[in-house]
Amino acid sequence: MSDDKKLMRRSLDKKFKGLSKLEEKPLQGWIKTIREAVGMTTSQLAKRMGITQPRIAKIEDNESNLKISTLEKAAEALNCKLVYMLIPNEPLEEMVQKRAKKKAMALLKKVNQNMELENQGIDTQEQLEDAAQDLLKGTLSRIWDEK
Repeated sequence: MSDDKKLMRRSLDKKFKGLSKLEEKPLQGWIKTIREAVGMTTSQLAKRMGITQPRIAKIEDNESNLKISTLEKAAEALNCKLVYMLIPNEPLEEMVQKRAKKKAMALLKKVNQNMELENQGIDTQEQLEDAAQDLLKGTLSRIWDEK
């Protein structure tokens, strides 16, 4: 099962790779930018959306706090498609590897504290890699537990 998840992460990482350029929205927002680019007035957009012109001004000023349904309505009125996405800050595979190592480090720290009391400390780098790989072989959800 973890191999399926790994393939899924790698596939998603490939898709996300080219999207980072799209996440930079125009300073004035997408709605106003597209509306102006196609030569549509705020009154015309308001009519197409079935709302008042002052409401369009508020929508354009507050684009980042709109409901998805309002964005969908604006997109449709502008003959656009709304795409809702979460774009990870780093590749998913890298995120999972880092988290597994962090979790493994926490587990090893507990084990090492007990073993050092008995003068049996362990080589943490090699053990860290092994423990992280063991965590990745199991149910991935456990790497996200805070304890």
